[in-house]
Amino acid sequence: MPDLPQIFEIQKVVVEADGIRTLVFAGDFEFAPGQFAMIWLPGIDEKPFGIWRTRPGEFRITVAAVGKFSRKLAAQKVGAKIGIRGPLGRGFSIPKKKKVVLVGGGFGVAPLLGLAERAENCELDFVIGARSEKFLFGEKYAEKMGAKIWIATDDGSCGEKCFSTHLLEKIIAEKRLVLANAGIDAVFSVGPELMMKKVAEICRAAKIPSELSLERFMKCGVGVCGSCAIDDGGFCVCREGPMIEGERALKMAEFGKYRRDSVGVRENFRK
Repeated sequence: MPDLPQIFEIQKVVVEADGIRTLVFAGDFEFAPGQFAMIWLPGIDEKPFGIWRTRPGEFRITVAAVGKFSRKLAAQKVGAKIGIRGPLGRGFSIPKKKKVVLVGGGFGVAPLLGLAERAENCELDFVIGARSEKFLFGEKYAEKMGAKIWIATDDGSCGEKCFSTHLLEKIIAEKRLVLANAGIDAVFSVGPELMMKKVAEICRAAKIPSELSLERFMKCGVGVCGSCAIDDGGFCVCREGPMIEGERALKMAEFGKYRRDSVGVRENFRK
């Protein structure tokens, strides 16, 4: 039942990168790639996290230890039990027999790994971006899934010294040398909102459908409290998202400009 937490025991903890941990659970927890779950630590809080998997019979939660709750969650050990409520929200459409580009930034790569695992007979180009090599996550999983890997780091310590969106433009340009329509059927992206806005703009110009994963402050996760509603139009991210088509996102005045914190105060994105 998605409205009640289920208790799961941590089977494995994987150190992915500096400050990034993946908690692995066993169980038939069915979800669509891009959906999320509310993670409950009794006596502490409940927060939303993306869920993904590398094979049936398991599921994973990747945590970047950046706040009070995420640090507590990342510090959990094998055998610890936590509450998981979900799956919640609207996930990505699952591509079949298509040419797809996945563009991820930071630990936003995790939901895209879940999508790559479910993609059927697709040709995958996977762009992975991070501040530096020590924060790079997801390459080893993507390679096992047969994706062609493209890496961008802000400092050039691994891959190319550029943003993930620069590599997306490069992929489109290279494929256009072969096919007039860029030879890409869809682009999926998860990461910082400014990055995703650029992805959507690139895809609009290239006439390629795109799907993104929005992030807003969530309290209930089921569309009751309204804390994650987008200002213009009331799009409720937890219920109508977090997946949203790029074209629809670009029409939102708030997208790529600001979001609101736990008490509704506006926070502008830093460019």
